[in-house]
Amino acid sequence: MSPLLIVELVLVATVVAYVAATGLFIAFLASDKFAQGAVWAPRVLLLGTVLHATHITAASEVFHVCPVEGIHFALSVASMLACAFYLVLRRRYRIDVVGAFVAPLALTFLLASSLVGPIHPDPSYRSAILPIHVAVNLVGDALFMLAFAAAVAYLLQEKRLKDKNLAGFFRKLPPLDALDRAEHKFLLAGFPLLTAGILTGVYWARDVETGSAVAVARAVFGYATWLLFAGVLLLRAAAGWRGRRAAYGTIAGFSFAVLVLIVYLLRAAWAPAAVALQ
Repeated sequence: MSPLLIVELVLVATVVAYVAATGLFIAFLASDKFAQGAVWAPRVLLLGTVLHATHITAASEVFHVCPVEGIHFALSVASMLACAFYLVLRRRYRIDVVGAFVAPLALTFLLASSLVGPIHPDPSYRSAILPIHVAVNLVGDALFMLAFAAAVAYLLQEKRLKDKNLAGFFRKLPPLDALDRAEHKFLLAGFPLLTAGILTGVYWARDVETGSAVAVARAVFGYATWLLFAGVLLLRAAAGWRGRRAAYGTIAGFSFAVLVLIVYLLRAAWAPAAVALQ
């Protein structure tokens, strides 16, 4: 069996595990008779996460591309880390059911990354600071993904309580205060990494930046992400921003963070030459 075929089989197995985990989470949310869903859904998600990490490792060996040097693995690594962080922290922050949002997000990001062929970094882009720049951004994006999931869950739970729909589909979501606290903690942990990513990116890109439209768009979306998350954290500390307003700000910030990654993917798809994650 060829190494490439093994990579493809692991990818398919990862997709199946994420789909199954999503289904188990949804079944648990929808039915009071499926209490075991709360036990099995995280276990299947754990299996998917292990398979996901295996796929990244195997693919990086087959394509000879380091995960922290090429765009090919950006979305994939971020979503795998988000699943890992969720599995470790779900009980601490009482967000077990938030896996119903994390699993489909991880699946979406994995499939999106698989659409981009193997990208080999341009040797002229290599530097000692590039892996650091990419790594802190990917860990930060993983934490922002969890903050986004908690924010979406918060808005759904708030709407359910406001409508007095106590028997609705989302009745098993965590309490509002737990979701709000988890969202804030994830955002607080990810923001220093985002800041470090921007600073290292500015330092590194000054020697390779082309001033192209893609580079400008990436910079604009990156700075918008930082400003939105900084605003949410600052207003929470200074003006007591919590709940719905903080959730909307977090969702907006994560949307811009995803746009930055999309710009990288489009750049890789448009350019026939190999490019690196800047």
